[in-house]
Parts: sequence; C-alpha cells; structure tokens
Amino acid sequence: MAGSDTQLQALRALHAVTKRVHGSLDLTRTLDAVACGVVEVAGFGLACVNLAEPNGDYTAVAVAGSDDLRRELLGYRGSAATWADLFRRSERWGNLYFVDHRTGVPEDLYTWVPDIPETDDPQMWHPMDCLFAPLMAPSGEWVGVLSVDLPEGLRKPGGEQLEILGLFAEHAAIAIQHARLHSELERSRAEAHYAATHDCLTGLANRTLLKTRSDGIRRQPGRQVGVLVVDLDDFKKVNDAAGHEAGDEVLRVIAERLRHHLPGYEVIARTGGDEFVAVLTGTGLDATIDDTAERLRAALAEPIHGATGLHRIGASVGWAVGETGDDIEALAARADRAMYRRKRRAGAPVP
Repeated sequence: MAGSDTQLQALRALHAVTKRVHGSLDLTRTLDAVACGVVEVAGFGLACVNLAEPNGDYTAVAVAGSDDLRRELLGYRGSAATWADLFRRSERWGNLYFVDHRTGVPEDLYTWVPDIPETDDPQMWHPMDCLFAPLMAPSGEWVGVLSVDLPEGLRKPGGEQLEILGLFAEHAAIAIQHARLHSELERSRAEAHYAATHDCLTGLANRTLLKTRSDGIRRQPGRQVGVLVVDLDDFKKVNDAAGHEAGDEVLRVIAERLRHHLPGYEVIARTGGDEFVAVLTGTGLDATIDDTAERLRAALAEPIHGATGLHRIGASVGWAVGETGDDIEALAARADRAMYRRKRRAGAPVP
C-alpha cells in the first residue's frame, strides 16, 4: 500500500511538472519544480539540475533541499572535461550513473559532502557516493545533468526509486528542449521582424518602421514634431570611382554619424539609396532645428577614411516643424522640398 501511495504521489508530481513544461516558458521555474519533485517524491534530500552551456560546461541552475544547499550550489559551474572524467569513473545503473566513494570524484569538480556517518555496508549510502541522471535531447545530445544525494533512509536507492528519478530526468530534459525551442522561435521572429523593419546595410529604420513610428507620434498630441530630410551630394561619384563596396562603406559611416549627431530622435530611417529621414518630438523645435540641421550637414561633410580609401561627400538637409498630431508624411514632403531648394542654391547635382 505504501508503495502504491509513493507511485501516486510521483505521478501527481510528474503531472504537475508536465503542466508547467507545457504551460510555462520560464525554464528556471520549471527546473525548480523538477528538483523539488525529486526531493519530495523520489526520496532524496538533495536534487540539483546542472544545465549544459554552449561550451560544454555545466551550471547549477536549480537546487532543492535546504536553503543553505541552494545558496552553496546554485550558480556553480563545472568544466566539460571534469564532468567527462566523472562519468568515466561511473558505474552504469541503467540510464543513471553512480560513482562509488572508493572510486572518488575528480578533484577539480566541487561536490557537496553530507554530514553523515561513513560506512562499509554495501547497502548503505556513503557521504562520498554520487548519483547522476543525464538529461538527454531526442538527438542524444546531453542538455544537462540531474544530480542527487541523501537517499531516503541513507540506503542506496532501489529499483522503484531509481525509476522515479529517471522519469523526473526525462521531464527535465523535455523542459529544457521546450525552452530552447521557444527561444529559437522567438529569436527567429525577432530576426524576421528586424529584417522587415530595418535597412540591411546601415541598420537604420526603413520606410515601414518610419511609417509605424510616425503613426504612433500622431497619436500623442501636445508636442512639436520636427522632420529632417538628408540627401547626400556627390555620392554617385563614389560608386563610379571606387565601386559599390566603397559606396556601401560610405553609407554605413553616414548612418553612424546620423545616430551620433541626432541622439534622442524618435526614428532615423534610410528611405532611398542616399536619402535619409529623421523625426524628433519635443518643445521649442522651431527655434533649434535649423542649428541642428547645420551641425549635421557639417558633420556629414567630414572626410571619410575607410578600408576603401578616402572619400569626401556633402549633404543637403531640409527640415520642417509641426505638431505631433500633424500628418508627418506631409511634413516630410515639406522638408524634402526645402532640402532640394538648398541643394540647388549650393550648386549640388539634383537627380
């Protein structure tokens, strides 16, 4: 009857972990639940989940037992080589790994040693005994290790206890895979979103993001909005004389200068081959934006020393100021017309 109760408790605990795996994307909380389940149901006084790092090291990310144990072990990292040495010394207990105290663990691997009596009884647990369950992905890759200590009654665990431990290890591996897949999906989505909203050459916003940010600004009335339109002068000569690689290098430098000299702008976008638009909100812009534009024009005209040589280009800058509720596309069109007037007055080529 006692065995049936233990099995029922184990099933309930595994069910709770399974629900957490499928219902939560918080890996740390899920692995904490695994470790706690091992302590509460599998009959061990200590359970520690060690997560595999990209370089093969293992880091303790979840610890169940006493608060002192958690503080002592959490965050500890062991090298891949040390763990490999440990498993070479191990006996295989099915899918588990047992290190007998007479074999010992590698000196470089820190292990917690419980304050329990030493014994020569082969059925009893020695303070230097160690038991580990590998956490394996379906591919066979080790994604972590579940280590346990202080088995119930300080006796070496029996078949049922080892089976329960193995089941918890499987659930921990599933949780890690689940979290990794989610992270990869989120990263892919973020990369796709970035690619859809940014210029691939300069990293500046593209027309799509410019429109999205502009629409958001229109819904925040009560401030002024300033729009700067920048068009590079003599950029075609760079491509013609030094090639498109040089042109790309110039555009990347120009983008960095725009970021540096326009801090706090809501959005800076590349809207064409050598055309850029920047949008700023605030107060008193009508009194300051012309000075900002002149400083920017001077900064963009500075020589560019790059891997493809020395390049000198100019920039024509136009601007317009309105209210944040105004149509920003209309403000950009005004700024664009002002930019072309300045370009003609300066004698720069007009496309």
